[in-house]
Amino acid sequence: MSRRGPEHSRFALESILADLEALVRLESPSDDAAAVSRLAAWIGERLVERGVGSARRRCPPRGDAILAAVGPGEGGTLLLGHLDTVWPVGTLVDMPWRVEDERALGPGVFDMKAGIAIAMAVLPTLAREPAPPAVSLLLVPDEEVGGAASRELLLAEARRHCRVLVLEPSLDGAAKVARKGCGVFEVSFAGRAAHAGLEPERGASSLAEMARFVLFLEGVADAERGTTLVATRARAGSAANVVPEKAHLTVDARAWSRGEAERVTAAVRGYRPTDPGVTVTVEGALDRPPLEPTPASRALFEEARRVAAGLGIELGAVRVGGASDGNFTAAAGIPTLDGLGPRGGGAHARDEHVLIADLSRRASFLAALAAGLARGR
Repeated sequence: MSRRGPEHSRFALESILADLEALVRLESPSDDAAAVSRLAAWIGERLVERGVGSARRRCPPRGDAILAAVGPGEGGTLLLGHLDTVWPVGTLVDMPWRVEDERALGPGVFDMKAGIAIAMAVLPTLAREPAPPAVSLLLVPDEEVGGAASRELLLAEARRHCRVLVLEPSLDGAAKVARKGCGVFEVSFAGRAAHAGLEPERGASSLAEMARFVLFLEGVADAERGTTLVATRARAGSAANVVPEKAHLTVDARAWSRGEAERVTAAVRGYRPTDPGVTVTVEGALDRPPLEPTPASRALFEEARRVAAGLGIELGAVRVGGASDGNFTAAAGIPTLDGLGPRGGGAHARDEHVLIADLSRRASFLAALAAGLARGR
């Protein structure tokens, strides 16, 4: 992907790796507000020690966000990331922090504590410049669970800036220039119980209607457009000899465009049951809008690619099905470039890892990009 040059010596790999180890050891699952807040406090204290002003912001019920800044207070670049991970407290027992074969492993190391470690190196370096560029950092507590608690804060901060650089992990060294919009539908089916052997005709099966609904979803999905609706969890019935009275289905929905998201939401909410004895209630929507490329975001990517090339880094561009908080900032009209964290793999998996050699390279790239953007390139 890249070659190491003199610019990378600005960032000590050992220091970044030490921060990353501390971040991983401070476990921070989305559903543990106290743990997430402890991580926010630790990051804020380290930044203040290094000459960067920071403050915590409450985002109940999910815990604290951390906000830090260097340079002028308005405009400039917002670095965006999240504190929470998908791993429960205690995961370190059987999935410990470790370094193996030039990789650092541990819960949340790739998604996205390596991006946080990079930001913790970059901000103090920028703060020491004679004329520090306007760069802020926002780390929210609830990205992995939809971002509802931090969304107001996120959008308010993003609108104070000219652009957003998202520190989510890189996919094979590439920036993420488009993401699908996504959402979850929770669908409840209420029928009528009856004895399954004596008089099943008196019942109205919620399970049968749920099965028909799953087939209906296949018709709403559109493979050519990349629109997916996947039934991910289901439950129904109370006993082996009873026509199921209640059922419940969870559906993951994703689409590349806002128009498709609106079509899917309308179609799912408009479902009418085949069995008149079953009532269907739909909650949810595709409520995280897609990150769609715009002329401004394309220009931002081209500048990032130019800066990366100057450091010997080949920066590619990819479209991905997963969403991030960058979806919200892009939909709000702020030029957004995602996937600027270090390379690695195994997000949300037992082999989650980050490539150690990429840590200082990515720090150098991010610092150079922020400084270049501040100069009005």
